[in-house]
Amino acid sequence: MHLMEHRGWRSKVDERVARPEDAMALRASFFVLAFCAPALALAAQTSSGNTPGTNAPAHANPPSAILRPSLEILETAVGEMTLDKWKASPAIRTEADGNLRSIQRDLASTLPPLLAAADAAPDSTAKTLPIYRNIDALYDVMLRLDAAGRLAAPSNQISALDQALASIGDARRALGDQVQANAEGQEARVIHLQAALKAVPLPAPPPAPVACIPPPPKKKVARPAAKPAAKPASPPANSPNSSTPSH
Repeated sequence: MHLMEHRGWRSKVDERVARPEDAMALRASFFVLAFCAPALALAAQTSSGNTPGTNAPAHANPPSAILRPSLEILETAVGEMTLDKWKASPAIRTEADGNLRSIQRDLASTLPPLLAAADAAPDSTAKTLPIYRNIDALYDVMLRLDAAGRLAAPSNQISALDQALASIGDARRALGDQVQANAEGQEARVIHLQAALKAVPLPAPPPAPVACIPPPPKKKVARPAAKPAAKPASPPANSPNSSTPSH
């Protein structure tokens, strides 16, 4: 009978967790992060410079402000767990103990540095998304622990687990809404930047370079060949002035 009640309750919780709007919100966040990341830095510079026609976006709440109340409720609930009072088999107690230790490690070691990084840049989807993934995994562990507690834990511990589970679920939903809002804001700034760049007129093309015509080659002037010097004329062999010797 208890197992049937547990299955029915678990199905209701799963239906609440896997709402279509939550799934679509998370898909939209991943889409913007994957396809708009190369232009996010340039868009942020444009928006921080008070681009005409746009208003500076409002800063998002630090993730620690969203999660801190729920995390405190969770820490209190985990501290009240006494597995010795659970009416369960050793296997169930062992699994519950592992889940408790996993939650405690996450609260003490994993979440603090993630929260510090995200609080320093609450508008950054890249910094906030790891926290959302961590809280989503923490919620799954809480689901298993709460389901086991409903079968074996005392009523006061069941109430504490139920309250912590509901609080973590609300915080997870609020954080997911902020991740989506950050992604949508970054996408809007990218779209505005692209429109502004398209509105800028293209510069005039540079003038065509003037072709440099080389000068014509110089014609070589042919020098006349030197005439040989005239030789002196030799006297004729029979000159009229010569006398014939008499005999």
